[in-house]
Amino acid sequence: MKVNFAIKDNHAIEIEGRHIDLHNNFDFAGFDYNVADREIKIYWKKSCGDWVGKNEFSSLVLTHKDVTFLRVIEQDEKSSYEDNSCLGEITFFPSTAREINDSIVPQTKPNDGDDILYFFENGQLIRIHCKEIELIVNTDKLLNLTISKDEALVLFDFLARFKEVELQEVFEDQAEQKTLCILEA
Repeated sequence: MKVNFAIKDNHAIEIEGRHIDLHNNFDFAGFDYNVADREIKIYWKKSCGDWVGKNEFSSLVLTHKDVTFLRVIEQDEKSSYEDNSCLGEITFFPSTAREINDSIVPQTKPNDGDDILYFFENGQLIRIHCKEIELIVNTDKLLNLTISKDEALVLFDFLARFKEVELQEVFEDQAEQKTLCILEA
């Protein structure tokens, strides 16, 4: 497996000397699997916590190319949003030991034949075997949304209420608070 990054402390990655803390500073935003192209993209967005530096990347994409194996182990049904979006650990692990899904190996680069494992705080696991993983970073402050008409109407209503009140305390719903955080960034 070829990679353009190194794993650090099993919760962060490093590219060109830049430390990227996936556990504390980024939220898992989802993944896409293009079966025809055998490509999986895992998306991360900058967390909204006040501990996250202003110069942190706005988003990241880990693109897995020539995928030959994918396993997703389900999350705990009672997990919270924070646990769903929070990476616990990341590791390279031998593909010859796919029955082991609860261990990490403290290595920065993959060995021949390794899988990559993403452990999330909610118990979910994503295990992938591929020929290459490319990390792409984004420093833009722009928000790129693909939404339906119904979602656009909800967002418009939310923004209209925000403009009238301009107080975060008004938004008790967690989804509304996350939207506010994204818009403020």
